[in-house]
Amino acid sequence: MHVVPASVLLDMSRDHSGHRERRDNSWYGYSEGNTWGAFPFAVSYLYRGQTAHHFPLLPSIVRGLDTSDIAQLWRGTVRDQAKIVLRLAQSWWFAKELTHHPISAHAKDQQLPLNALGLAQHYGIPTGYLDLTDDFNVSAFFATCRPTAHGWEPMDSGTGVIYRVGLRTLDNPFDYYAPLGPQRLPRPTEQCAWVAELPLCHSFDGWPGVSKLQFHHDRRIAEHFMAMFEGGEQLFPADPLADVADEILACRELPVDIADAALESFASDAHGVRMDQVESVRRAIAELVTLTGYRRLLNAEQISPLLEDPQWRSRMLADVTVNWRAVRLVPIAKDEGEPVGIESHASIGGRHPAG
Repeated sequence: MHVVPASVLLDMSRDHSGHRERRDNSWYGYSEGNTWGAFPFAVSYLYRGQTAHHFPLLPSIVRGLDTSDIAQLWRGTVRDQAKIVLRLAQSWWFAKELTHHPISAHAKDQQLPLNALGLAQHYGIPTGYLDLTDDFNVSAFFATCRPTAHGWEPMDSGTGVIYRVGLRTLDNPFDYYAPLGPQRLPRPTEQCAWVAELPLCHSFDGWPGVSKLQFHHDRRIAEHFMAMFEGGEQLFPADPLADVADEILACRELPVDIADAALESFASDAHGVRMDQVESVRRAIAELVTLTGYRRLLNAEQISPLLEDPQWRSRMLADVTVNWRAVRLVPIAKDEGEPVGIESHASIGGRHPAG
């Protein structure tokens, strides 16, 4: 594959000038049962940046395993099965902690669903998702800079890659890709976050709408994107949910009820864990972490300062608004019956609040 100079990223960055303002003003709402959701309608492309090209590019829940093909979990080693069940349980633990965050009550009040596992992915918990962004500059930061124990640093050698997803090339892009909004949690908001859900063993290369650009690393270009996001701090603002995710991954503990529920979910899947493997997988999980009673991680001491901050409340807990509302999220058929994607049967006009 042709590899271009990193300077190409600067040209592409200039082409995306003003993207965030257009994005913030273009949320497109749809009704679905008793809830509703929204997409930023101005978004045509999604991006994912990496400092190196890894093939296959798999969802994080199945990385670092001994088994190369885990499409049927019961065929994998007991330790690999335990790792996957553990990672699912960790994402469920995060989802449970999320219910204690004010954004959950706010979303319920606004009749907006929260993608708890998609949020877990963006806060660093391994899941069946891949992180994406609709801001090219965010992807360029992740493609040119790497995390270290002392913060982010620019890459100066090797080959990086930026994946691009053309949403408008797909009949129904939201079958594959979902934004983590319009709720304004700090990290997904700053990263203009989306997720793609993949089958466990399917590489992102070749996924619908995906192309990629490989480039030679250049320290000068990396420093440009480092400065754009304040050395990375802008993309990782202080946030109690980030602390929760870090604790889940570092504590080497797991609530036993969540572990058992995750194991049961795989045992009930024909491609998951066989019943005669359940006990051995459970023992392997217990070798990886200590199974304990539930311990709440997101507590009142972390939440109270947020609720007492008028600026935080006005930014995070304001009514969610969209530019217009679709009746439902379904493909609209052409005259010959061929689906053409999502269209609006909406009342077009002013901004409409949730609810």
